[in-house]
Amino acid sequence: MDTHTSDIECLYGEENSHAETAIANGQIQDATQILLSIIDKDSSNWRAYNNLGIISWSTSKWIDAYRLFTKAVSLKGDFEDALVNLFDAALKLRKIDEVSPLFNTAIEMNPLLNDVRIIYETIISMKDEIYQSKRALSIGFFSPILGEAEKLLEDGNYNAAANKFLESVDTDGPNGPAYCGLGIISFYKQKFHDAYSLFIESIRLSPVDPETYLNLLDVAKEIGKTDVAKEIFNVYRKEFPELEGIAQHFI
Repeated sequence: MDTHTSDIECLYGEENSHAETAIANGQIQDATQILLSIIDKDSSNWRAYNNLGIISWSTSKWIDAYRLFTKAVSLKGDFEDALVNLFDAALKLRKIDEVSPLFNTAIEMNPLLNDVRIIYETIISMKDEIYQSKRALSIGFFSPILGEAEKLLEDGNYNAAANKFLESVDTDGPNGPAYCGLGIISFYKQKFHDAYSLFIESIRLSPVDPETYLNLLDVAKEIGKTDVAKEIFNVYRKEFPELEGIAQHFI
């Protein structure tokens, strides 16, 4: 997420800079108060909306982030920072078709937006395959149905959670978080072979989520397939350096 813009036309630049520093330092409440104060005085402050979107993104409020980045772009159509952030949010929510015209408009407004041009050309050339791009896989996937399922899982309501995860597969299409959730439920129910298969499918669809690999390792120990789990991890580790943080578990 990009918190910096050099756009001198935006009002309350100093206040936005203070908020951006607070975000970088993890002072989310302070940053939020500053940004809401800016918007209270200037409801068209695109930089403040972008920064609020970054806060929502950092706290896993994916839908709020998407709406705030969209708001920022609606106020300034060639705001490159917000457009790049919106692209990531649209990948997360599988809403690329909705935002694609905004990138075309931005390029028409300002042909010098190289990052935006690259994104737009990627959207056009890859079409739906963009959700299988390395960037999309690194960002992951979220839907409201998944959010409901994960809350039910946290509450220990396994049967209702399983139904919601299955609904996500039917509605959103096959996705890693849904299969991971189903795997966790199977593990808790001691259906270890089912859990093992579900975690493998989750990794195939979302190969950058460290927790799924750790879940796979746990269940592999229960069924004598630890070596296979380690092999799977090492295959994906070569392609996704983000996994290095858990490598010590697979030695």
